[in-house]
Amino acid sequence: MITVMDKITLKAYAKVNLTLDVVGRRADGYHLLKSVMQSISLSDTITLQKKAQQGISIESDHPLVPNDETNICWRAAKAFWTHTGLPGRTSVAISLTKAIPVGAGLGGGSADAAAVLYGLNKLYKTELALGELQKIGLTIGADVPFCLQGGTCLVEGIGERVTSVRPFPKVALVLVKPEASVSTAKIYSKLEPYAHGGDSTDRLLEFLHGGSLAWDHILENALESVTADLVPEVGLWKKRLLDHGAVFSLMSGSGPTVFGLFTSLIQAQDFQDRYREEGQVFVVSLMDKGVDVSEMNGGDQQ
Repeated sequence: MITVMDKITLKAYAKVNLTLDVVGRRADGYHLLKSVMQSISLSDTITLQKKAQQGISIESDHPLVPNDETNICWRAAKAFWTHTGLPGRTSVAISLTKAIPVGAGLGGGSADAAAVLYGLNKLYKTELALGELQKIGLTIGADVPFCLQGGTCLVEGIGERVTSVRPFPKVALVLVKPEASVSTAKIYSKLEPYAHGGDSTDRLLEFLHGGSLAWDHILENALESVTADLVPEVGLWKKRLLDHGAVFSLMSGSGPTVFGLFTSLIQAQDFQDRYREEGQVFVVSLMDKGVDVSEMNGGDQQ
């Protein structure tokens, strides 16, 4: 007897940029990046369920997340079916429970899209390889290929080249999302006055392979000074993290979320307790994957 799966629930893990170097710009305006990205335990929950009616439906518990074709999860499902050519089977209800802050530089939307691609591949047994899913993901968002792979990865180009590297040391991360949000496009549009280049990614890769550089000589984010001009809280939270035991602090992605590295979980939790009323403060751990299946349910049996 074969059970036909009709529902799957997944965890979509957020990411931080441990480094972010801008190394060039393409003729079409896209910036070329070199970054080490790291999956973290903060996650959204995505449920995909087959339905009788044709089409895609979406519901979310977050007021800023649309429930129509502009939702990145809807676009991921559409791209999946366009790629696989499954006529007559393009029906799914998507339920999204948000825990990753919106507009935070933590890749929440990309993580959700990755979970949809991963989940549909499981639900419809299309058996697409990771590389093929990543090609679909890149048409949706630059961070989706990484979010499909997860762990600790070197990400290059506009996000299309993702290479697993040696894991980052086990530390506790404290994330702080200031009240303000920023537009990634706006940050990149203001980048030109700032210097491109940087070799923080190369330095981190050297460290992961046994180098002995200090944290403040490794981790950098080329976008941080741009975002900090628009959101002064970036500098404030970095200072607070360092003053309360973080061995290093950096902004993730285009921000404005700031993270601090703590070698002591107790110190990390103390920081969260102290400042939880002043911002969104999370204590998270590092993950070795970007998407995880938490439940699969059977429908009809054959």
